[in-house]
Amino acid sequence: MTSTTTRSRSTARAAALGVLVIGLAAGCGGDSGSDEASAVEGPGASEEESGSAASDGASDDGASDDGAASDHGGEAPGAGAAALPEDADLATEQLPITAEKAVEIGLGAAGGGELVQIEIDHDDDVWEWELEIVDGGRQHDLDIDATSGEVTEHDQDDDDDQDPAVDVTSPMPYAEAIEIALGKEPGRVSGWDLSSDDGRIHYTIDIDRSSGDDDVEVEVDVETGEVRVDD
Repeated sequence: MTSTTTRSRSTARAAALGVLVIGLAAGCGGDSGSDEASAVEGPGASEEESGSAASDGASDDGASDDGAASDHGGEAPGAGAAALPEDADLATEQLPITAEKAVEIGLGAAGGGELVQIEIDHDDDVWEWELEIVDGGRQHDLDIDATSGEVTEHDQDDDDDQDPAVDVTSPMPYAEAIEIALGKEPGRVSGWDLSSDDGRIHYTIDIDRSSGDDDVEVEVDVETGEVRVDD
């Protein structure tokens, strides 16, 4: 009787222990599987989300950069600038498109070459640069709006002349030539020209005399600074 009872208890105890072991094993396996799934899925999801965010950011940045480039590229050099009035004094007021910028625009439109003449004056209700550029025996005559920078006219022809190249910055900048001319004839500078005559390069400054007399042209030699007044 005692032996049978002891075996029954032992058997029951062993069975309970077996159930406990199986339960523990199942529980550990489930947690492990969950952890493994989490370990596998977590980084992958993170990478996908990061990649998506990076892609979105790149798309946004790219769109922004492209838009900025497009806007910048689409604007004329002097876009939005205010035009000077017809009676502006070029000795004290600066055009939106400077002489240097006009030369740059002209050379770009001509595809290179040398500047042999440049003039600024007010014509047909606008301030306008007139350039003559020679490139390999080809002459380019260009009109450039001094407010917007737009090339409004571009004519080409063969050129057999041997006119020397001119430079608005050397050996005498146009601002210096204007100052010299006004020292001889005070007034309002209504325009000027840089060109050559028989190989001699000079500025011609157009001045409205402050005395109210007729306009006058003052020539200034770029090499010597010599002044000649042409009434």
